[in-house]
Amino acid sequence: MDGNRNPGLIAVTAGVGFAVLFALLGVTAVLDGKIAFGLAVVSLAVSALIYVFYSRGNAVTKTGYASLILLIAIGLMIPFLLVAQTQTQANAQAAQYELTLQRGAAIYSQYCATCHGYLGQGINGPKLNNNPVVNKLSDQDLQRIISGGISNPNDPSVFLMPAWLDTYGGSLTQDDINYLVAFIRSSDPSYLSTQGLPSTNGFDLVYGTLTNATQQAEYEAEKKGGSKPPASEFVDKTADTAVTIEAVTSTTNSSGFQWQVLGGTLPNITIKAGTKVTWINNSAGIPHNVVSGSGGVPNNKFPDSPPVLATGESYSYTFTTPGEYPYYCGIHPAMIGWITVQ
Repeated sequence: MDGNRNPGLIAVTAGVGFAVLFALLGVTAVLDGKIAFGLAVVSLAVSALIYVFYSRGNAVTKTGYASLILLIAIGLMIPFLLVAQTQTQANAQAAQYELTLQRGAAIYSQYCATCHGYLGQGINGPKLNNNPVVNKLSDQDLQRIISGGISNPNDPSVFLMPAWLDTYGGSLTQDDINYLVAFIRSSDPSYLSTQGLPSTNGFDLVYGTLTNATQQAEYEAEKKGGSKPPASEFVDKTADTAVTIEAVTSTTNSSGFQWQVLGGTLPNITIKAGTKVTWINNSAGIPHNVVSGSGGVPNNKFPDSPPVLATGESYSYTFTTPGEYPYYCGIHPAMIGWITVQ
């Protein structure tokens, strides 16, 4: 080997080779990008320092070049570290937001889904999943409503929704309320865009929080067919104080029977609070019953409904609380209907 050749050239060649290798490992995600970049810079810096050490310059020159190399390496590392730190903070915030939605989903499924539906579609309470009316409310409005509840304007002593904050005798802490607000807000795409938040809809996380088979069955039932029919399929009975719905034979329903408003053809009605609804079995020789719920899953809103209505028998229920009340025949689950109470 030529004695005058700087052996540091070998180190430089090796350093460049290692730098390229680490870069490739970072690009292919074999190594974390930040680690790969750091190792590449270190490889180049170390090889350059070895080259200077073996150069013919005097000690002062070598020290100067070494200092320059270190400054360049540090100069490359500082902006990278700043970007990495920013990305780390963004990832941490995204993870914290995801945790907030998961906690909100768990609270929602336990305390809210009975009235608002596991999908947020609205049952006895209003729709919450991307409801334009709800989206117009501020965060403070939502916190106030959930915390203090909603009283009946006709009777302030009766609450349409109870107060949930523990300060007012409810079951939830202020943190729980905040989780619910973030959860509801996550269903509004424009809100997420304005706030620079991830596009995760918290209602998509609800199923993962359900802890037993009954809840999971209710979720699946709502997902398959628990949504409210369109307005065109409702009969306006708000002027009546009593309404009768009859079970009759049918050639269009898969069960061979259907519910319909007496004198009409539709099973869905809109009524006012205080209206008495009577279901009567007018199909000859075939038993039916009335179950509150949807998708074949009861929610026990009609606890005194008899298990069987023989031909000519009836069952009545007076609706005192506004909301949405899907119902079906437990013997023939394809016989479904919907009652909206204003």
